[in-house]
Amino acid sequence: MTGYAGIDAGGTLIKIAYISDMEDVDLAYTEGESSAEEQGLSSGDSSVQAPIQVPFFVKFPTDRMKEAVAWVREHLPMKTRIGFTGGQAERLRGLLPEYAASAVDVPEFEATAEGAVRILKAEAEAENANAALGRFMLVNVGTGTSLHAIEEGERLRLGGIGLGGGTIVGLTGLLCGVRDYGEIARLAPLGNREAVDLTVGQIYAPAVPPIAGDLTAANFARPVPPATGVKPQDYAAAVIGMVAEIVVTVGVQAAGLQQTNQVVYIGSSYEDNALLQELTLRFTEMLGATAKIPKQGPYSGAIGALHLAKR
Repeated sequence: MTGYAGIDAGGTLIKIAYISDMEDVDLAYTEGESSAEEQGLSSGDSSVQAPIQVPFFVKFPTDRMKEAVAWVREHLPMKTRIGFTGGQAERLRGLLPEYAASAVDVPEFEATAEGAVRILKAEAEAENANAALGRFMLVNVGTGTSLHAIEEGERLRLGGIGLGGGTIVGLTGLLCGVRDYGEIARLAPLGNREAVDLTVGQIYAPAVPPIAGDLTAANFARPVPPATGVKPQDYAAAVIGMVAEIVVTVGVQAAGLQQTNQVVYIGSSYEDNALLQELTLRFTEMLGATAKIPKQGPYSGAIGALHLAKR
């Protein structure tokens, strides 16, 4: 049976979405996760999320590309039509020459927008909600961040900024030696940003500040560290807070210029990062916009590449 796959090979992660050759499979997901073994896949350190039926998802760190290649060869039939997208797509495709006849190059930004629209519609249908999306700002927070204005067939890339998950890993690594993203995400909620950042409350103390005292006046600008010193979790919290504030500020301002207050945040940076999700939702609401972080957002590029390859 011929299948369809989308492979989003980015600077940090390789994400794969796959469906078998069925009439017209929409996206439908369970709430939990299943192991690779439960789906008959080789696990390694890869992570697989289980849908009700196909598609299924798997990811690998980009620096373990050979493992991704081995997985593709083991699990995707030779006739699988694969849409390749992302900055490392050409390199990955070159390692899989036997799939060349059925491979398709998909522009990264087209894949991201297509996947995001499909995910949002699938989530709305699963909740028995109106699947009409209207105009919204799509903020893709991966290694860096890109912004897209989306309205049905109109998908305009507006630009991007060089902050994202790569910044979180890079800065936290420089500041305290922690470079594993999962460990950073685990530590950050335990940290205290005020040990590192200069806050509005610190500036106005002992007076009552005119705005929320825990808002950042200047990142990494606390003049004197606390008596207890600065812990790794404090640096992790401060870095994630800075990225969240800047990403949200840029995203909401771009949304306003596009006459919408709906902002959708996707990208691998949000996966299993509770503090980044929390701050993104909070800051967006504070700026008068509405935020949504879809559960399958990290796989937007792979899902989009899959469906564009089907065409």
